[in-house]
Amino acid sequence: MAKPTPIMATAIIIVVVSIIAACVSDDRFPLIFAAASLVDVMEEVQSAYEHETGQSVRFNFAGSNLIANQVIAGAPADGVIVAGQTPIDKLEKANQASKSEAVEIISNRLIAVRPVDAATSHARLDDLIGVGKIAMPDPDTAPAGEYFEVALRERGIWDALQPQIVPALDARAALAAAATRNVAYALVYETDAVSTDDVEIAFAIESNSIATTPRYYAAPLLENDATIDFIRFLGTPQAVAIFEKHGFRR
Repeated sequence: MAKPTPIMATAIIIVVVSIIAACVSDDRFPLIFAAASLVDVMEEVQSAYEHETGQSVRFNFAGSNLIANQVIAGAPADGVIVAGQTPIDKLEKANQASKSEAVEIISNRLIAVRPVDAATSHARLDDLIGVGKIAMPDPDTAPAGEYFEVALRERGIWDALQPQIVPALDARAALAAAATRNVAYALVYETDAVSTDDVEIAFAIESNSIATTPRYYAAPLLENDATIDFIRFLGTPQAVAIFEKHGFRR
């Protein structure tokens, strides 16, 4: 799969930022840019927050590194919820956010999935060598890809699997490739797998390394009380229970 050139990628970001900016008015509720893997759970969190506080919040979902690029390019975000610290580092370097204000809210788990009722069945990463195409979030565009690259390198099979890997924009895109049977396996987050009946979990990718434990961070981008209030809500027992119901972990 050909990757977009830097010029193409910049043009895409500018177009996206323009569309988002055109849809935002001055008297608005906080607009939170959130990782694509949070689409399902955030709908429920949003409803609970509005019911609890009477306040509202809106979301723009995208890959975490893309979110950082959008914000740096001028997208009107009031806060972000991203996977991994790489996007936070980018935002801090661009003076858009502070790592000291970033709050770890939840974590996830790395797994391999296959199309439901697939003919092949393997139980370890090492067993995937030579079995067919494997969709995986691109480490250059998604923190999920960075986690998987570390896991594969830990096992010494990164180079061996390269001819089979189909890079995807993010974990949801990798999931879709397996759900549509375009690949034999996909490496995704555990919470992605429960969002569709078209895949089944093949195995979990176990590791004791913090570098392969996906963690999500929320950070305000502006001195906005409503944004800070929502980020605080994400750590309440009510919000945590919703995250855990969707397969996330504390």
